[in-house]
Amino acid sequence: MAVVTSFTDITETRAISARLAHDATHDPLTRLANRTLVLSRLDAHDRGAVTVLFLDLDKFKVINDSLGHPVGDQVLRIVGERLRRCSGRDDLVGRLGGDEFVVVTGEVTEPGEVRALAEHLRAALAEPIGVLGRQLHLDASIGVVLVGAADRRSAEDLLRDADVAMYQAKALGRGRHHFFDVGLRERMQRRLRMEQDLRDAVQDGQLWPAYQPVVDLRTGEMVAVEALLRWTHPRHGPISPAEFIPLAEESDLINVIGKEMLRATTRELATRRAAGLDLTLKVNLSARQLDDPHLVPAVQDALASTGLPASALCLEVTESALMRDQEAAAEVLASLRSLGVLLAIDDFGTGYSSLAQLRRLTLDTLKIDRSFITGIAESHDAEAIVTSIIAMAHAVDLTVIAEGVESAEQADLLRSLGCDQAQGYHLGRPVAAAELFGPQ
Repeated sequence: MAVVTSFTDITETRAISARLAHDATHDPLTRLANRTLVLSRLDAHDRGAVTVLFLDLDKFKVINDSLGHPVGDQVLRIVGERLRRCSGRDDLVGRLGGDEFVVVTGEVTEPGEVRALAEHLRAALAEPIGVLGRQLHLDASIGVVLVGAADRRSAEDLLRDADVAMYQAKALGRGRHHFFDVGLRERMQRRLRMEQDLRDAVQDGQLWPAYQPVVDLRTGEMVAVEALLRWTHPRHGPISPAEFIPLAEESDLINVIGKEMLRATTRELATRRAAGLDLTLKVNLSARQLDDPHLVPAVQDALASTGLPASALCLEVTESALMRDQEAAAEVLASLRSLGVLLAIDDFGTGYSSLAQLRRLTLDTLKIDRSFITGIAESHDAEAIVTSIIAMAHAVDLTVIAEGVESAEQADLLRSLGCDQAQGYHLGRPVAAAELFGPQ
């Protein structure tokens, strides 16, 4: 018996096929092009000159973690719609996954026009999003790749290079765009290698604490030590903290490293105090560590397991980290204070705060940034600034420490100005525990 296929059946079959083909090339959440379609478009041999803009939402994880994934999904849909609204009719707007989006345009290829487009996209995303009775504010970091007609890079390479440029935008402070260049790729590859090496260093015990003396300027006696992280690479030797600490702070490694440093240094100081050295231990906390919900339990555990008195531990937080989110910082510091530890503001003078703002944080110590100490003996302005800081700090019962003291002249002047304590190469370089304290 012959099977008769109706026109309706054919139409429905074609509709189903079209829907399946669409679903295979589009993101189900935002209905934007997915990675498959983006790669296909970029792989077209006759693409001519195009521009690839790779966007990553800054701090989107905070929205997901605090408000839940349904709210996060709603935000992603709104972001997709805004990007589509800001793009040209022939532009391709895609979502690559998570909070990563891409815009591919053949209409805007001149650098000046591309800069304007990138900022236009950022401005559109920065418009408040009303969710659950609150206004959410977003920003994005954007990596840009300009592709000439003769460019033979593969689609995967183009996305990779745009991704590299986007990460550079984040490294420069987020909320901006950055153009890709070959040197950037090489630097990023070095950064990735170093990040992997740093992960290995955590596992292999290559990281160690050095201790720098903090001296009482009136008596000349060492009253505290600051623990400073050091890395001895098995092939490259010592790696500068200025190079690897920012890398650790950009990832979750700083939380892991910080906890290990806290355990090691509290154990060391507890041992030294038991032997008769009455010293306070100063340990730095990064902004990322302040965001870690496990920070307070980690400090409590370190004190309990080593026997170091809470009053012998001073946790130092940079001024810029405190000013980033004052309410959140105040809550964390209050929890730390409840343990009995001391609290210090580090690098004071670099974060545009005032002592009036800091009073409610119940701090014990203020450390004057080394940039003010460098010219104190040669500049009346520098001396006047330091004099004012010392006077204001003492007015609210803060102990004042000067950082970066490099000469006897600086130490003498600081003493005459009433500064309480100081540290720097003139007073002692950071060294291993055995070198500073002697063998256990």
